[in-house]
Amino acid sequence: MKEAKQLSRIADGIQELGDSPSVRNTGNMGARKQKLPLMANIILLFGSSEAKSRRAVQIRRSFPIVAFVGANGGGKSLALVATTLPTIAGVRWQCKNPAHLHTQAGVFSGFRQILSTVKILDPATGELSPYYVPFTDFSQLIEAEHCDILADEINGIASSREHARMDYRVANKLVQLRRCDVVLRWSAPNWARSDKIIREVTQAVVECSGFFPGASVSASGEFSSGGLWAPKRVFRFRTFDTAEFEEWSAGKRDKLDPVSSEWFRGVGSDAFRAYDTLDAVNAVAGMTPEDTCTVCEGRITRHVCKGHTPKKETLQRDFPAHEPAPDHEHDDYAARLPEPVSQFPESVIADLLATE
Repeated sequence: MKEAKQLSRIADGIQELGDSPSVRNTGNMGARKQKLPLMANIILLFGSSEAKSRRAVQIRRSFPIVAFVGANGGGKSLALVATTLPTIAGVRWQCKNPAHLHTQAGVFSGFRQILSTVKILDPATGELSPYYVPFTDFSQLIEAEHCDILADEINGIASSREHARMDYRVANKLVQLRRCDVVLRWSAPNWARSDKIIREVTQAVVECSGFFPGASVSASGEFSSGGLWAPKRVFRFRTFDTAEFEEWSAGKRDKLDPVSSEWFRGVGSDAFRAYDTLDAVNAVAGMTPEDTCTVCEGRITRHVCKGHTPKKETLQRDFPAHEPAPDHEHDDYAARLPEPVSQFPESVIADLLATE
């Protein structure tokens, strides 16, 4: 026990030294060498500081809407789940807001639910967490109250290319999450690939990086080390406040100081046991119920209004059309014409005839 504490103190002291480049063969893609920070080597050998990890989680949880960005395998889902561990352990709420649906149903307390696109497990048992609710439809977000929403790989749910198609009810909910005591944590490979409205309401960005691939399973079922998609073992999570920039980019990252910086060894951690990194992410339906074809899922073109004028059928309704008489027949039209009338009076005609 004393040795573990001493190693933890050593790791804390070395972490304060900052990042120094070191060269290590990761075993990935043959003999390719990759420059790694010295701290990554230390964390791999001695583990991460529990006190610093708890502090980093507290800082990330202080932001109601957080984005986790980074390359595939960089630990985005891991950081997202690690930030949610206190909720997985159980967080109780009490509320009597008359505008909330639970109050109208007569429920005034309970435990926070986890509405997630990735399955959340109980780290102690490996079974599904009792607070996990699969996030499969955006109607769940519209009615969500007192819960944590985890939207892993959000570019597949609300991509920046589909901004015009976002349901107005979803957009309205996103800017009012605080009224329902809802927090949102989402991940994406790139900040710009997510929907603009989601980026605008996001309050913090966590940059995730992974190092040292672990064991992976080959197609034959055998374990091998250093596979192309092998799970990483050491991670670095740096949190930035979005109030300090308008758009996130690598250039902005290099100029800003992070709110917190955490080194984390994933192997054996509760966060690793709380989800399956190779499990599929749920597809979320109901984003655009009125604009999506149910057959091909293509976009249905909207009608563009250019103003309104009285329609012909409206005029006919207000002024009924002439209905012909029962004896009206077109082939007897000539027989019903009146006799021709002369332009001269009858007395003038009589005088002319007498003169002749």
